[in-house]
Amino acid sequence: MKILTGTNEKIASLAILLLRLAVGIVFFAGGAAKMLGWFADFGPEKTVGFYQMMGFSKFWAYLSSYTELFGGLLLIFGLLTRLAAFALLINMVVAFIISLPAGFIAQNGASTPFEFMICVLAILVSGPMRFSIDWLVFRKRSAV
Repeated sequence: MKILTGTNEKIASLAILLLRLAVGIVFFAGGAAKMLGWFADFGPEKTVGFYQMMGFSKFWAYLSSYTELFGGLLLIFGLLTRLAAFALLINMVVAFIISLPAGFIAQNGASTPFEFMICVLAILVSGPMRFSIDWLVFRKRSAV
């Protein structure tokens, strides 16, 4: 019964690691496509044009895209995890609000930003846990 009702910190840490990796990889790939042209034929010029069509300035296009790129990397490594999760949460709240008029379950709808919003919220609340650079750095400091 304990396996059904108890919490194992190592398994919870592994679950958060898998969540961080999955979400981080997707954000990194999206940011890399937008800013570096990797993984897709996009690049910064098309990205800025797309954001401007939605009414955002060049500054916000770059800020959003670099948030995805670097925020994704930080999640993958578990470095400054809560800061990265917070920045990505703001990014996804804006994406959710922008895409909601198209519908929730629709092509280009709000369901995908909503899912990522909840994922980064879970990472923000839980923190990076055991399998992260943050845990290594801050655990050593508190143990001294």
